[in-house]
Amino acid sequence: MFEAGSVLGSFVMLVGVYASVQYLFDNLYSPFEIIWNVLFGKREPFYERYGKWAVITGSSDGIGKEYAMNLARKGMNIMLISRTDAKLVQVAKDIKSKYKVEVKWIAVDFSASAQVYEKIQQELAEIEIGMLVNNVGMAHEHPLSLEQLSKRDIEQSITVNIFPTVMLTYMILPQMKLRHRGIVVNISSSSGHLPLPYLQMYSASKSFVNSLTLSLQQELRGTGVECQLVSPMFVNTNMTEKWQSMGFWKLVTSDVERYARMAVWTIGKTEVTTGYWYHALQITLLRIPPRWMLTTFDGIMLRRLKNSVNKKER
Repeated sequence: MFEAGSVLGSFVMLVGVYASVQYLFDNLYSPFEIIWNVLFGKREPFYERYGKWAVITGSSDGIGKEYAMNLARKGMNIMLISRTDAKLVQVAKDIKSKYKVEVKWIAVDFSASAQVYEKIQQELAEIEIGMLVNNVGMAHEHPLSLEQLSKRDIEQSITVNIFPTVMLTYMILPQMKLRHRGIVVNISSSSGHLPLPYLQMYSASKSFVNSLTLSLQQELRGTGVECQLVSPMFVNTNMTEKWQSMGFWKLVTSDVERYARMAVWTIGKTEVTTGYWYHALQITLLRIPPRWMLTTFDGIMLRRLKNSVNKKER
């Protein structure tokens, strides 16, 4: 007969082996997928592999703007979609001054109403869309508990962070499937993998995007259409400007131009990525502690930031 201690020790060892294998798989799958596709994957330009036009939301600033610049550099025509017409005009001029591609833009406020999608659909009807980059997003000004948020903050978290990704994908997928090629790139956030107390609406909306994207990847198997999930950590943009006074910011953040250049490079090479090697390293380390521990730590840090902001506003 086996001794109880021996059986328990064997069980604990098997659990440890399983947990180690699962951890290695979660963290090494994407690098191996990238290496495989670099060595043996398709090598044709994006405009031949997917289609001539890339549609990018939230493209007047930050990550979206840099995606547009990098995709134009690779020869794709660009359709910019964002809120401010003047900024879109300037981004279009910047792209045209550097690259010989066509650039169009649509100025819409995704937080306004559902009617914006009718306008977008009309504008997109005449172009062959090879790539859709769902990037638009927003977060409230600083950490707040749920009951402190205004109704407008809650509505915008849903209408800006969720609806555009769903509606534009819904709108564009049929033509991609008919052509048996194309790719949807959903730019989410690392906060979608981990609950963030006091930024609950932002992290919850990004968790929705993560789940949607992973589901679509399975739905699209065999159609010729691809879907990529990009979950960055902190990137220096206008959206994150309010966080840049925090002491640890320089240790965890990345330059937006460098980030977007590598993130665009990963398109077609991996289905799930942080977009940047330094962010991947951070995620690898964050996966070691249990979720409850990280959530508790984040809650403590963000509550302190919330309280410090409240003191300044008094």
